Amino acid sequence: MSPPSYMTTSWDDGHPLDLRIAEMLAKHGLTGTFYAPRSAETGVMPVAHLEELGRNFEIGAHTLNHRVLTTVTDQEAKEEILQSKRWVEDVTGRPCRMFCPPRGKFTAAHVAIVQAAGFVGLRTTELASFDHPRLKLGVWLQPTTVQAHQHGLIAFARNAARRQSPGILWRALLHSGSRDWVRMARSTLDKVASQGGVFHLWGHAWEVDGHSQWQRLDEAMRLMSEHKGQVIPLTNCDLTERFRQATPAPSAAV
Repeated sequence: MSPPSYMTTSWDDGHPLDLRIAEMLAKHGLTGTFYAPRSAETGVMPVAHLEELGRNFEIGAHTLNHRVLTTVTDQEAKEEILQSKRWVEDVTGRPCRMFCPPRGKFTAAHVAIVQAAGFVGLRTTELASFDHPRLKLGVWLQPTTVQAHQHGLIAFARNAARRQSPGILWRALLHSGSRDWVRMARSTLDKVASQGGVFHLWGHAWEVDGHSQWQRLDEAMRLMSEHKGQVIPLTNCDLTERFRQATPAPSAAV
């Protein structure tokens, strides 16, 4: 029997063009999670549009005002995290279970706040990963595989150094990420389909638009659609729940 294979997508910042990404996902029979703050420097969609988006896709929290957690006080970070959860739930009328820190920057103290707030998962910006969500301080950290943006080797090297994981750079080289992000998507999808693991595509709608990547994003989603017979599409939270429910609870000390 082949090992289980999953794929998911996530989109940050709540930009008005997220609606275009949602249309593309629906076109290809895919799903995903949109991490939306109430305000952001690149602009956000009207609340009514976010409410509409939340009827068909998962909405995750992304702080209230797109604050980078490592640049604010612990109290400010706590308020941004807690209030973002309440705001998303007020807008969508649904529980908000996933959190994504802006720019992927956070500390162990922030993870503890995220856990206390009632989130089950935290999506990171770790690249070139096939890993399942990992449990840390009561929260399931979810890495990513490919960003819908062209990175050079230096960017992958920095990503690897930041996480003390040289495998990130090696996998980027192996799967052609330094030359073409869609080629990397094709190669990593094939690997997940044949060997198991998670393929996670993520990005920013404003960045896709700014670099004229819409046609290439459509190509990447078409590749994902073609793998649906082998790779199960899930939202970020549904993916997290697969592993959370399958993990035995720690035994009580005697």
